[in-house]
Amino acid sequence: MTRPGGDEALDARANFALEEALFLKNRGLLLRVWENQESVIIGRAQLAQFETDLPYCEAEGIPVVRRFTAGGAVYNGPGNLNWSVFVAKGVEEGKVRYLRGPMEIFRTASVPVVSALAAMGVKARLEPPNSIVNDRGKISGMAAYVSKDGFLCHGTLLVDADLDRVKRLTTPSPQPLERRYTRSRDVRTANTKVGADSFIRTFVSKLGDVAGMHLDDSGPDDEETALAEELLASKYSKDSWNLGDPFAARGQARAG
Repeated sequence: MTRPGGDEALDARANFALEEALFLKNRGLLLRVWENQESVIIGRAQLAQFETDLPYCEAEGIPVVRRFTAGGAVYNGPGNLNWSVFVAKGVEEGKVRYLRGPMEIFRTASVPVVSALAAMGVKARLEPPNSIVNDRGKISGMAAYVSKDGFLCHGTLLVDADLDRVKRLTTPSPQPLERRYTRSRDVRTANTKVGADSFIRTFVSKLGDVAGMHLDDSGPDDEETALAEELLASKYSKDSWNLGDPFAARGQARAG
């Protein structure tokens, strides 16, 4: 539940390897708030070359990383926070519990985000299916992954990002594709202008209130770290995963 420090902790490929490792190993309720280097993060069923300007990203040294959840391309980098809520199947009671429907998951995960922002004077709302918006535009996009063992819902939060840069990196190509590929939408984005540290503290508190439990501060254990390193080496560091056709080799669980 703490922000990472140092350049290594901002590595987008390593952070998404850790996301998958935490999902696979989670046995309860887990919250993660984290940051990445400037990067473009595409959805599980997207083709990178149609969701961002790959030659520009390569020339600028901007990583393009595929996450294992669904949805469209998002900006990560300065002025943006990432948040993740993991819920295992064994969590069956309360308002934050194991769910299988994507819309239910997005509604549940958005509550503490919107509540935390409200406590900081920012009016925001869920715009179905998976966006959180204020009166100026989209401030958070969510994606989810569901299996028989649990779900993950994670999202962005634009705090004080360069919105021209966000648009430059996440404007999709107008070229049509087969329906099986998820396409990003070109939408207006907005910043929340909240203090990042204050938001994190408030978000943790609001999630605890909604879940009816106290959230202890901890980091990944040795088993989670080892799996993240394995996933980084075998998957998230590979161009075939990040830039290739996601339907070339599929063996994934049901996702939302």
